[in-house]
Amino acid sequence: MFLDRGYEAASMDVIAAEAKVSKQTIYNHFHSKDELFKAIISDMTTALVIPLSISEAAASTPQKLLQSFACDLLKLMLTPSSLAMYRLIVAESARVPELGATLYAAGAGQLLHKLAGYLEWETKRGRLAIENTESAAELFVGMLTGRLRFRVLVGDCEMPSDAELKERATVAVSCFLTLFAPVNIEPMRRPGSGR
Repeated sequence: MFLDRGYEAASMDVIAAEAKVSKQTIYNHFHSKDELFKAIISDMTTALVIPLSISEAAASTPQKLLQSFACDLLKLMLTPSSLAMYRLIVAESARVPELGATLYAAGAGQLLHKLAGYLEWETKRGRLAIENTESAAELFVGMLTGRLRFRVLVGDCEMPSDAELKERATVAVSCFLTLFAPVNIEPMRRPGSGR
C-alpha cells in the first residue's frame, strides 16, 4: 500500500482493508503508521544482516562472508520494490525529517551497525586490522554501491546483470580486505620503478 499509494495516502484504514483485518488489530501490533513503516524497513534489513551474526561468521572467512553479504546487498538494493521504497523514503524525509531519521536508523543504520560489529569481531580475532569499525563499515558499503543505485534510479544505466554485480562485489571486497589486512602488505611495484 505504501508503494502503490504513497505514504500519505496509505491510511491505516486502507492498510487494514487490504490485510483483511480490523484497524485495531494493526494498532495492537504497531502504534502508528510511522511504526508500521519503520517495521517494514527493519524487516527488509534484518535478512541481510543475519550472516553477520557471530555464529554464522565463525564458520566462514572474511572474504567469503563479505562477498556473500555484498552480492545480497546489491541485489536487494536494486530490486524494483527497494528502488520504489528508496524513492518513497526520500520523498517522506523531505516532508517529515524526523521520520527520515527513524527510517535510517531502522534500515541503513542497523545494517552499518551490524557490519561494524562483525568487523570489530574479526579484528579481535586477528583476521582484520581496523581501528574505527563504524567508519570502515561505511567505507565498505560506499565502495560497493558507489553511485550505482542513483544511476539506476535516474535511468542513467541499465540494471546490471548478476555477473556484473558479482564482479562489483569481488572488487570491493578485494580492495577492502587489502586495505584492512592484519599484516603490512608491501605496496605494489610500478613497472620500471625499480622498487
